[in-house]
Amino acid sequence: MHYLLLTDAGEPEHFAEAMQRNESIKWELAIEDEIKSFQKNKTWSLTKLPEGKKVLQNRWVYRLKEELDGNKRYKARLVVKRFQQRQGIDFTEIFSPVV
Repeated sequence: MHYLLLTDAGEPEHFAEAMQRNESIKWELAIEDEIKSFQKNKTWSLTKLPEGKKVLQNRWVYRLKEELDGNKRYKARLVVKRFQQRQGIDFTEIFSPVV
């Protein structure tokens, strides 16, 4: 007989859930850190959408990291919903500030 243990690491699935939790301030700070990282590393620029093109939707991914000293670190990443990309148009590209 085999057993499988599924655990919840306490990570929210979406923004609304993150903002309803007791530690919502920590998740907000994690989001702010990610946005500041984008600005600092100049990974994006605001531009006008070309005619006939659609914007790819994105979402926040939340991770709770355990540091060596036992403290928890809240991480938030903004990612593109890959299912919206089309084969042949940046389909194999990695859109992440950290590779």
